[in-house]
Amino acid sequence: MSAGGLGVHGLTGRLLTVARLGDLDALTALLTQLLGRGAPHRHLYDLVLRELVAIVVRELRERAEPDGDGEGVFVVDVFDDEDATVPIDEVQPALRAVLRAVLASLNEDHADAGFQLGLVADDPDPLARLDAALHVLLWANVLSGGSD
Repeated sequence: MSAGGLGVHGLTGRLLTVARLGDLDALTALLTQLLGRGAPHRHLYDLVLRELVAIVVRELRERAEPDGDGEGVFVVDVFDDEDATVPIDEVQPALRAVLRAVLASLNEDHADAGFQLGLVADDPDPLARLDAALHVLLWANVLSGGSD
């Protein structure tokens, strides 16, 4: 499946669609175009990540602020598979940066959000970038009405 002439919004929408459909082959093909060595859409990775974070932030805000008063501060707790609290510094760096970008965006610190997402995009480990993209894609999918 080719991303063809899709721009950032189209590519992000396509990622969400194939994630909702559970089409792992199509998802793999799209992610390979963003992350693979010599990937044709590698230059869009950062922008797609930013758009997915924006979706997560929008959905979380809608849930937290149904009356739109905008009061409060957002925080996150991280748990492992046994429901034990995990210190944020023990979370893999790229995933930690995505979490921090979401929190920064929720708390209106857009400069820090951009900095955190830049850390992810610049991570030399393609598997770390993949893990971060898959997590934020999953969050966006679930929060915007996709499957759990």
